[in-house]
Amino acid sequence: MKRFVILLVLVMIIATAAFAQTDVPKNWLSGEISIFGAGMRYEYMLNSHVSIGVYGYWNWFLFWFDYGAGAALRVYPLGKVFLAELGLGYSYHTGFVDYDVTVDGVRQKDTDWMVTKGFSIIPGLGWKFDPGKPGGFFVQPGVKLPIVFGTQTPAFSAWWTKKYDGEFGAAVGFMVYCGFGYAF
Repeated sequence: MKRFVILLVLVMIIATAAFAQTDVPKNWLSGEISIFGAGMRYEYMLNSHVSIGVYGYWNWFLFWFDYGAGAALRVYPLGKVFLAELGLGYSYHTGFVDYDVTVDGVRQKDTDWMVTKGFSIIPGLGWKFDPGKPGGFFVQPGVKLPIVFGTQTPAFSAWWTKKYDGEFGAAVGFMVYCGFGYAF
């Protein structure tokens, strides 16, 4: 029993140290811009290495068009600058999709402009630069890779695309962005 109590006390000390707040502001609010897109994000720092937040975005990149909203977990493995992100939410994506189809008993590959909407997983990498003393203005460039799982339907109603209407599929987008915001 003594060992259990000592172990429990050690775990509590380690957890307190891991989640102790240093000089990092808790609230980070930013607007994000990309080549042809925009977004908003709120991030709450749990400690200097982990944050949770919400986001919304709209993006057009080459042949992809995306928009979505959700919640994100960010990890800052090296402190306050480099970050790895995992977002979960809802996204709408348009782009070219390769798929198999059977026409007159013959299985063949086809490519069409499809709309995929549904659950999304959005991994990302970025950097957060907070010049001067902690808090206030910050800059946050990064990249995201929206992966959408859901119903795929043709973007245009042509007779040759009707054969694939409403099937489950996945689509991948790409977003390069730069966020500007305020921490408090």
